[in-house]
Amino acid sequence: MNITILVRSSLKALRKHKVRSFLTVLGIMIGIAAIIVTFSVGSGAEVKIRKQIMAMGENAVYIVPGSVMERGTVRSGTARLVRLKEKDLYAITQQCPEVEKISRGQESLQNIEYGPKGVKDRIVGSDANLLEISKKKTIKGNFFTQYHVKQRSNVVVLGMDIATKLFKKEDPIGKTILIKKIPFTVIGVMEYIDFFWGISDPNNRVHIPFTVAQKYFRKPEEGQYDVGFIGLSIRPGFNASLTLRKVRRILRFSHKIDDGEPDDFTIFDQQSVSSSATAASRVIKLFGLIAASISLLVGGIGVMNIMLVSVQERTKEIGIRLALGATQTAVQSQFLIEAVFLSCVGGILGIAFGILAQHFLSNATDLPGTIEIIPLLVSLFLTIFTGIFFGYYPARKASLLNPVDALRHE
Repeated sequence: MNITILVRSSLKALRKHKVRSFLTVLGIMIGIAAIIVTFSVGSGAEVKIRKQIMAMGENAVYIVPGSVMERGTVRSGTARLVRLKEKDLYAITQQCPEVEKISRGQESLQNIEYGPKGVKDRIVGSDANLLEISKKKTIKGNFFTQYHVKQRSNVVVLGMDIATKLFKKEDPIGKTILIKKIPFTVIGVMEYIDFFWGISDPNNRVHIPFTVAQKYFRKPEEGQYDVGFIGLSIRPGFNASLTLRKVRRILRFSHKIDDGEPDDFTIFDQQSVSSSATAASRVIKLFGLIAASISLLVGGIGVMNIMLVSVQERTKEIGIRLALGATQTAVQSQFLIEAVFLSCVGGILGIAFGILAQHFLSNATDLPGTIEIIPLLVSLFLTIFTGIFFGYYPARKASLLNPVDALRHE
């Protein structure tokens, strides 16, 4: 029996049970679609995060208190909370000429009001050069100057989203808002900053001079010279990695950290954040692949069960074919082709559904639409493998039926 006749016989058998065939295909389809979507989301998230990392400012570095795993914890062997101090900035400025600009920073969550409208969002107090460090711009008005910092002026620069929430289409420049019932004059609005869901939205932040943040919004446990974070930029032409090692040594000495003890601060730069983004993307893909594999396993078991039922229902037909001279190989091949066909149809539909789902997610979440060739090839391979692997046992069972016993089957 040639391959064309085998394929026609297989398709004819599948058409007799359209609903059952569709349900069998469904499990494979879901598994393959999950692979496509998972890899697409993981890759898209990585691309978007990398783009935002580049936008955080070339040669920009941010230092926060506490380790990357335990922020604000008590350091081993001490009875005080981990803090950054203004003396840390002074030490870096004096001992590290590779640092071009450096800024203090402080964050807190406060109520912000304009007339009857109110929101609760993050207040960022900093020096004026934080704008240059982060390479951001204002689209209306101006950022505050170091004069405002020294004079402790109650001026504020709004993130774009918070400006829209409070003022709608009204021009906010020169208007007075209340932060924790304290009046501030709006002098600028920041440009829109692209960000990734799961990350604190920079467009809902409010920027004020660092000295004003200390004056009004310092937490009870914070000292007069405590700093929430440090932002700095490295001079062009200097090696960023070597400069950060130097900054780390300066801070460890300033914090009296002994050799062998972990840092009580965390340094974020483009390279470290990019590495974290890559690692996160791999984790997303791994968990997605595990989930998709489970779905494929269930789909494969479904293929095997349906084929076993088919063998049971067609026992007499198989007996007639064997009695008329059909070889065991021909019978086995027909059932194997049916299993592979079901699996491949599920795979093709899964790829199509996965691409459509990825397109929908891309529009809904603003993630870059990235369809990679490798997941597509892997998906095709898995569909064929699933059909062969889970279809082999029913096909083999059909080919080994005794023609006499099969003909007696009712």
